[in-house]
Amino acid sequence: MIVSLIVAATEKGVIGKGGKIPWRLPDDAKYFRRVTMGHAIITGRKNFDDMGVLPGRKTIVITHKADWTHEGCMVAHSVEGAIACARREDAEEVFIVGGGEVYRESLPLADRVYLTRVHDGGKIEGDVFFPELNPMQWHEVSREEHGVDEKHQYPFTFLVYEKVKM
Repeated sequence: MIVSLIVAATEKGVIGKGGKIPWRLPDDAKYFRRVTMGHAIITGRKNFDDMGVLPGRKTIVITHKADWTHEGCMVAHSVEGAIACARREDAEEVFIVGGGEVYRESLPLADRVYLTRVHDGGKIEGDVFFPELNPMQWHEVSREEHGVDEKHQYPFTFLVYEKVKM
């Protein structure tokens, strides 16, 4: 099973502010939907509270609350437990979709990262960050650039990285 992270982050690594994504990029939302559709996704509980159950995906929620449940979700109490849950579901690829703490804990376990890099020129401030990818551990396998238009305030790039095999 392939363990992937999917995230949108600024050049400084900002992914959130006050529990929200601090930009609106409709084509990134479409990309997220297309890439994750039909797969299992792993999310932290606070992130899940914002997004809810996503149609067409098996949702695994990581929470430290022993009695937490939600209809349409599987529950795990660690990143490793969530990945094991996806394996039991025979997932070919599982997508870790946030938030910040879940990304930090899961990055060492990941095989692939789908990163939408938001080119904001340092304008966007945040309080949740995605860790920087070590170029000795990750190599870029695809890139697709998008410019500013009437729907997109910032230019952005869809990047896919795969872990370097040691």
